[in-house]
Amino acid sequence: MKKLFAGLALLWGSITIASAQDFYLPVSSTSKTAIASLHRASDLYSNIHFKEAKAEIDKALAEDPNFFMAYVYAVQFGTRKERPALLDKALALDAAKLNEAEKIMRQYFVSWKADTSAKAAETMTALVAAYPKTPQALEWASLHAVYTDKNVDSALDYAEKLAKMSPKFAPVHNIMGYLYMEKKEMDKAKTSFEKYVTLAPKEANAYDSMAEFYMNNKEYAKSAEFYDKAVAMGLPDAKERADKAKSMIK
Repeated sequence: MKKLFAGLALLWGSITIASAQDFYLPVSSTSKTAIASLHRASDLYSNIHFKEAKAEIDKALAEDPNFFMAYVYAVQFGTRKERPALLDKALALDAAKLNEAEKIMRQYFVSWKADTSAKAAETMTALVAAYPKTPQALEWASLHAVYTDKNVDSALDYAEKLAKMSPKFAPVHNIMGYLYMEKKEMDKAKTSFEKYVTLAPKEANAYDSMAEFYMNNKEYAKSAEFYDKAVAMGLPDAKERADKAKSMIK
């Protein structure tokens, strides 16, 4: 995986959850087709399949142009150039028809439109308080803490709570791995990345993340091995990183 802290990218959702209803925040859309596309996009984003995920969000919005939660994804994964127009479209939807989760996110969009540097902590606190048993609320809170607010400790606290609530949700272990690395807690980071590989053995990103851990830990042979695995599984941009790791083997 490209460095977790390289920029704003919220990675949501996973197919490792037994029931989407148990994991995801509620949505006001009544289109089963649109909701299915949204959930597929969540899984794709979580495992770094951005192009495919965007296609699913586009499908969701084509099926239901008033699908607020689809705009939540579109806004936050959109480019700087795209984001203002997407925000306007999201905020133009009838707020009276939104559920509580959507209204909480809408309020953040209002703040973000006024100030692109607006912090998300208050919004995420409200979301988790409103949906304390919904894993996605914790996931969003963790990712906003690290990407929007640059608060590693808060992000890790939310992620650890999510891991306890949904231990088979693979992406949270990836998130935790990078957060532990940021805090120089390398043993915990390794355990988290190993868990990600175990839970998502068919995801190239899991091996790319494990490789990055070994690179940071100066275990270059192991890093190259895992980068090569990521390449073989369909992550071509890991080859350059594999070559770099090999060049550092003494």
